[in-house]
This record gives sequence, structure tokens and C-alpha cells, in this order.
Amino acid sequence: MKPFNIISNLKFDLFAFFGFWLLKIIFYLNKRQIIFQSNWDSAQLKDRPILICCWHGRLLFPVFHLHKEGCYALAGLHKDAEIIARIANKLGWKMLRGSSSRGGVRVFKELLKVLNNKGKVFLTPDGPKGPQYQLKEGIIKSAINSDAIVLPLSGQASSIWKIKNWDEFVIPKPFGNIVHIFGTLVDVRDYGSVDEFRLAIKNEMDNTQANVDAFFN
Repeated sequence: MKPFNIISNLKFDLFAFFGFWLLKIIFYLNKRQIIFQSNWDSAQLKDRPILICCWHGRLLFPVFHLHKEGCYALAGLHKDAEIIARIANKLGWKMLRGSSSRGGVRVFKELLKVLNNKGKVFLTPDGPKGPQYQLKEGIIKSAINSDAIVLPLSGQASSIWKIKNWDEFVIPKPFGNIVHIFGTLVDVRDYGSVDEFRLAIKNEMDNTQANVDAFFN
């Protein structure tokens, strides 16, 4: 990763500092509910690597729910990802930096090293720049090469700000309710073809997000 210059680095540090505290306060000021926590518990009992996934627009919910679980997170090298990567790092996430377009080979090797040691990695399969809700190959290859379990996780809040960009990025407003929901485990061992596995992941991610949205509709 090419380092940012001193001024850019200072700006990112300031944005990350204020963003960290602002989001931490917002999540603290919401009542939070966890649905299907047993799916997370079941995944960990299998003693295998875990790929945690959600659509890019909902990434704040896993970031603020699993930050004490010793997980890694994958983030791109572009400037848009820099602030959230630094915020996640402040929360306790161990960051892997790269994407299919920049640093892809290097970060894939790092990702497999973590997974092959039965690590837990969070990623957004439609990131870093879309198309929205379209599964990219990284999660498929990672699961197949490491025998990882895929576990969708999403979230929603009773009152939100929604950024009007490609992923419809969601930020909770304070003084409301937040729901985190774990989807059903998707095990690569249960599928006879890559296409079946890909479709199963997408369907479960879509279902998980639809289920959490239904709490507030």
C-alpha cells in the first residue's frame, strides 16, 4: 500500500478519531437486540475458519457488533475505505488491506493465511465499489481454498441516515433501536458446484438483510 503524505494522513487520522467517537456514541445511545446469536455460536463450535459477510451498505452493524471477537476485516486501499478501516482498527479489528483491483494477490494470500489458521474474517462481497448486492469471486475462492464456513450478518436501525451512493450506506441515528441478525450458515461442503455455492451465499445474504429490515417496516 502506497503511504499517504503527511497532510493526507493527518486528515484521515482526524476524520477517523471523530468518526470513531461519534459512531461509538450513536451505537451506545441505541437499544440493541441480537437475533439468531446461536448461529454465531454454532459456527465457532465447528473449529473451522469463518467468513462473516454482509452487503457493503450495512457494514457498520457487524463492525460495531463483533469488534471484541478477535476478528480480521478486509478493506480496500482506496481513500473511501481509509476512514472506516482506521475506525475499525480503533475498535479492535485486525485489518487486511486490498481489493480485486488493487493489492489483490497479496491480500488474498494474507486472507488465506488467516483462514488456514482457523481465523475469522469479515468482508463485504459487493465492495468496495459495487455493483450493489452482486457477489464477487473473492468470498467464493476464499471459502473453497480454506474450507471456511460462510456466515451472513446484517443490521438495521429504527431511525437512520442513508447516504445516496451506490451502496445506500446506512448510519443509525441515536435514541432508537438497532437489530443485528445472523443468517444461516452456508457450508462449502454442502454444495456440489461453485455456482450452487455462490447462489446459496447470495440468497442467504439477501434473506438476512430482508429479515432485519422487516423489524422496522
